[in-house]
Amino acid sequence: MKKLINLLRGYVELRATGAFPERLLNLCAQNRLQFWRLRWLDETSFTFRVALRDRKRLDGLAQRAMCDLDERGRYGASALAERLVEGRWGFLLGLGLCVLAVGFLSRFVLVVEVTGNERVPTAVILSQLQRAGVRPGAYGPAIREREAASNALLGLPELSYLAVNIYGTRAEIIVREVEKAPELLEEDVPADIVAAADGIIENIQTDAGRAMFQDGDVVAKGETLISGVLDLKEPEGGTVDLGSLVVHAAGNVTARTWRTLEETIPLTSQVKEYTGEESRSWGLKILWFDLDFFENSSISSGRYDKITETAELTLFGQPMPAALTTVTRRGYTLREEPVDGEQAAKELEELLRFRLEELMTARKGEVLRTDFVTRQEDGRLTVTLLAECREEIGRTVEREGEVGRIYGTPQEDTKETG
Repeated sequence: MKKLINLLRGYVELRATGAFPERLLNLCAQNRLQFWRLRWLDETSFTFRVALRDRKRLDGLAQRAMCDLDERGRYGASALAERLVEGRWGFLLGLGLCVLAVGFLSRFVLVVEVTGNERVPTAVILSQLQRAGVRPGAYGPAIREREAASNALLGLPELSYLAVNIYGTRAEIIVREVEKAPELLEEDVPADIVAAADGIIENIQTDAGRAMFQDGDVVAKGETLISGVLDLKEPEGGTVDLGSLVVHAAGNVTARTWRTLEETIPLTSQVKEYTGEESRSWGLKILWFDLDFFENSSISSGRYDKITETAELTLFGQPMPAALTTVTRRGYTLREEPVDGEQAAKELEELLRFRLEELMTARKGEVLRTDFVTRQEDGRLTVTLLAECREEIGRTVEREGEVGRIYGTPQEDTKETG
């Protein structure tokens, strides 16, 4: 244990030479100066070890004992630190400044991460957080997390929950989106079910209102399929006109339909041809300051691709609130080239299939059969999709009136007089 302590605090090994070297040992004992590993070399000299912190006191005692001291080596942690420090003040100053810079700059927010969002874009959330003071380059300890979260949530009605957590240079944003409420049937608004497309009815089901067609009937777009007007039948023998009852029609109408979709593109396309001209510009972002260099660099042709590369600066593995941006511009010209008609037709067919699938998904339908017609005219390629489908064609259309309103004029009873 003592050996370990001596290594940590450091020690020096010395050779003492004099006419009466034992006097030095007596003085060390009288002044409570600890020494160890004593070895006599001859009658006038010996070696021993003392703590590095007692080295200067030992010089005074050696003078009183008229002995010469010769260092044979310094050992331990303290001695190693002295050797590292000696003659390297500039390095130590730079190291100290770097440590201070890391400690100071690591208190700034460098990265803002958003989790939990699906429908609300991350850019919208980050923009609102920036107004609340949470952004890259912000001083972390100055951010009041709960207050910032509340202010940001006020501007985002699509979110039901938002939390801001600061972890050093990283700001974690946890959000929860508002659950969509189911659409309620507005029964107090009179409405009809109207055909959204031409077709042949395969199945019509009425929940409220009166069906105007039967299975197998042909209907045109815009015709009323289920009417919201119900005729109130007069009791047999009655003399009162009960009129009609207007309700919110409800039901499902499945029909076989035929869809026609079309896409067209030119038979030639413009292709980039790079001229070999290239220029670069650099920018440096430190906290919220942007410094641009050589921003006026340009390409003589006027057309160029712009490639931006951003490299974040790090120090000892820690990200710094600074980034170097390199912008490369490559000049090009445009030339006309004919397109591959067969390949272009396949791409247009895929696009039309995608459009048809989206349409059927929205209409809760299915595709029964498809055909494609391709033609070229006036320098353009046109592909037409003919599809036979089965889909829901009923659409709710509101109408004026009130539920429960009875129309018609009551007739007064007449008495026969004789």
